[in-house]
Amino acid sequence: MPFAIKPLRLAAAAVSAAMLAACAPDSVRNLEARGFNAYLDSLQAACPDMVVGSSNISDWLRTSGSRDDDNYVYWLDQTSRLYYRRISPAQYRDSVSAALGGKSDARALDCIVRNLPADRPTHPPGGKLL
Repeated sequence: MPFAIKPLRLAAAAVSAAMLAACAPDSVRNLEARGFNAYLDSLQAACPDMVVGSSNISDWLRTSGSRDDDNYVYWLDQTSRLYYRRISPAQYRDSVSAALGGKSDARALDCIVRNLPADRPTHPPGGKLL
């Protein structure tokens, strides 16, 4: 009888993993986000030494961040939302500043917003999972 429990645990683990992947930001779960990834790459040159609060965004961009860092995941998700026009630049500034730092970090956020491509899409392509 104890062996009957194993398949149930495996099924529960699989469902949990699928649900977590669905909650990941588009930028993390989308393999075809070439435009967004190119935008992030362009920020390294356009906005060197970006820091918001105690979070060094430039380091995140150089090292591809860490999925274990809640601040990185939050910043990446909000930046993806900004890029795909799901939130306005004002909403982006407010949300990132509130979560990562203060108003004194406006220079980094202004650079991120200023370098947005004018012809960016309104939704991520494909939707493929990692």
